[in-house]
Amino acid sequence: MRSQLEHQHWSKVPGVKGQQRPSLFRRMSRDLGWLSAGPADWAGLRGISRSASLIGELAATMRSASRRERDVGANREGGPDLNAASCDGLSAVELERYWKVQRRQTALTAYGTFALGCLFLLAWVYEALSSPWIAARLVLALKILPFCALFFLLAFYHALLNFQIRVGRLASWREYLLCSEPIWPR
Repeated sequence: MRSQLEHQHWSKVPGVKGQQRPSLFRRMSRDLGWLSAGPADWAGLRGISRSASLIGELAATMRSASRRERDVGANREGGPDLNAASCDGLSAVELERYWKVQRRQTALTAYGTFALGCLFLLAWVYEALSSPWIAARLVLALKILPFCALFFLLAFYHALLNFQIRVGRLASWREYLLCSEPIWPR
């Protein structure tokens, strides 16, 4: 009989069907429970530590995946071994096609980011020359120059990747800059 009365009472409350409402004391103790917690709980250190462990696990997973991707194998010259790659499920033709697409993509990205770096640098020079001689001019230089540097570094990085795909092996940045052939991506 009591359950029928409770069911009738709670059936009138929207969104609640057959659930028993917690007592007033339980609701108040739940709402004020944070007072009995320590400063570590107030700062959210448990959530931070759980998030840090999740990030660590994800980083370990990424490292192991990148090692598997690098383990294609190398031939005597230091280039990728196409026979070993074909054993992993990729044919030599598919791998060559993939590298051709990657080479084109890195070249386009290198030229695009270089153009954006030049564009930001020209905008910075224009603003620096046209702004009045006040302290805000220094702030302007400090705001825009990191973007210029970022675009130029991205252009160099993608040009280096393009060079590594072109020569068919890993190469250092020094090797890239000191090579006898043109360094422009193609």
